[in-house]
Amino acid sequence: MNDTQRGESRKLTKAERERKEAYEALEENLGKQGYRKHDLTIGVVQANLYAFVLALPLAIVLIAAFFMLHPAGGFSFHFSDLLIVLVSFFALIVVHEAVHGLVWGLFAKKRWHAVSFGFMVQYLTPYCTCSEPLPKYAYVIGALAPTVALGLLPAVIGLAAGSGIWLAIGILLIFGGGGDMAIVVKLLRFKPQTNDVLYLDHPYECGIVAFTR
Repeated sequence: MNDTQRGESRKLTKAERERKEAYEALEENLGKQGYRKHDLTIGVVQANLYAFVLALPLAIVLIAAFFMLHPAGGFSFHFSDLLIVLVSFFALIVVHEAVHGLVWGLFAKKRWHAVSFGFMVQYLTPYCTCSEPLPKYAYVIGALAPTVALGLLPAVIGLAAGSGIWLAIGILLIFGGGGDMAIVVKLLRFKPQTNDVLYLDHPYECGIVAFTR
């Protein structure tokens, strides 16, 4: 599926159309320099499926560890706790994207001017994208940073403190970062036959595009 077909699969916003045009101009310029394109993007539905598969084992380990450290007899979770978890989750989903932008902006030449945010209405999915090519390590760090900071860290705090609220928030945010983990897995499985590789975040789809020369 090419980028034009991807763009027609959902209605792009004005900002997305502008990013699409800038991306296509950059792609054309790189092509003139001898770079070959490798599409490493994944669909939103596919990303959510992989997210579940990748995040579920970690969630099971964390829950098992919690009940081993804190016997179930002393565990309680009330309706008010559920509200706290849900409100925190939806608020931190926004922060999740901000963390992507913060980290990628640290590596980009234009800093945070290279970072943009969007929202896929039909999937109720916010996203962050960087318009500059990044080294593989920079992309991976930026992709996983929110899941570590907002998912794994709260879950570990929940384990240490015996807090079901912290554990639940952490696990939900780990699932929320499962799509990022899927993208990173696909990136790491990509084995170019050259060291001249540019990794560019797709302007409105999940994942990246690699250019090799």
